[in-house]
Amino acid sequence: MTEVSQPSVARRAVFLVGGYERNDSAGFFRRIGRELVRFSACWDVLTRMDEPQPVHGGIASTAQIAYQGGDGTCTSDLTFLSFDDLVKRDGARPFIVRLWVYLIAFLDYVLTGTMFRFFGTNWRFALYFLYPAVALSAFAGLGYLVYALVMLAGFPGSTIAGILLGLLAAYVAGRTIGRRYFVFHLMDLWSFSREHLRGRRPDMDLRLDAWARLIENRLKEGQYDEVLLVGHSTGGALILDVAHLLAERLTSEGRVIDFTLLTVGSTSLKVCLHPAATRARMRLEGLALFPALRWIEFQSLTDIINFYKCDPYRLAGLNHDRPDAFPMMFQVRFREMLVADGYKRMKRNFFRVHYQFISANSRRYFYDFLLICCGTRRLEEVRPGSAPVTAPIGDKTKVEA
Repeated sequence: MTEVSQPSVARRAVFLVGGYERNDSAGFFRRIGRELVRFSACWDVLTRMDEPQPVHGGIASTAQIAYQGGDGTCTSDLTFLSFDDLVKRDGARPFIVRLWVYLIAFLDYVLTGTMFRFFGTNWRFALYFLYPAVALSAFAGLGYLVYALVMLAGFPGSTIAGILLGLLAAYVAGRTIGRRYFVFHLMDLWSFSREHLRGRRPDMDLRLDAWARLIENRLKEGQYDEVLLVGHSTGGALILDVAHLLAERLTSEGRVIDFTLLTVGSTSLKVCLHPAATRARMRLEGLALFPALRWIEFQSLTDIINFYKCDPYRLAGLNHDRPDAFPMMFQVRFREMLVADGYKRMKRNFFRVHYQFISANSRRYFYDFLLICCGTRRLEEVRPGSAPVTAPIGDKTKVEA
């Protein structure tokens, strides 16, 4: 066996909030199981994930992941904080209701100037914001084109036939193209974002508070070398809320605040750039007042669903007196994380690109989500050019794979 040094982290707790999606905890951990296979091959390590267990009434699930490499061993409790039930409830509303609340949300972002702030901050994200509206306009335009062509025929009853055929064309386009490319799901996403930033989602507020209590209780039960609160996509905004609620609870009990925030592919600025997001900015400002609380953010140019090279704290109109960067930001290159064929396939699908932030690498690189969550290095040790060289672990038959 190769002699290994004492690892920086032998036991870790990770609490992850994902994006606005219908994927439940079971689906999340199935994907993580597949990603661990690629991760293990990439770094020549062994990993084992136990069966996930639902906790706290089903609002979260935890799986224990054992890691063994040439750099030592680590056990990580990975907890997925889910709100897929709320997402599914949004999507189960009648389409006319979903369309109406989306149009209100769209006009809200436009009339408050938030859309123009998107363009001023990161124009690629602004195009992502416009995507559902452009797609809906295209469906409506197709329907009108069919109606106009039928009207040109001028046969008896062409008006009624044109209306019916136009509506049918728009409906078919929506059922096929709209569903396949998540147009209606993204309608719900922007409706949810508007309602949440304005404090009109009591169901989400209750969930955030429940997550904070869950994490607090977990920290009471176990001793961890590192605690990570992770937010991806929309979860990058929600985890900031959770962190604030947790910090307040720990402070009220006189307990030490010692956890690290990690946001990857975050869209928190879609909330904080809105003038009505007073509560979100207040919570974000409050986080900077806890010196022991650290925040690291990873961004990528390839991913249009994040704010590349944008400081979410400063662009929210906030300032702090901390001696450290808050957040500390790093830019990553997906091209260097994946083998050439894999990157070529992935870059054509901007949703798949977005999920690379929480997927396994196929090439060794300083940023590897699963190495951060399962390996022996602390998050503060992850820096450009710092990818560890893991030695062979020796007799692999001695470790359960």
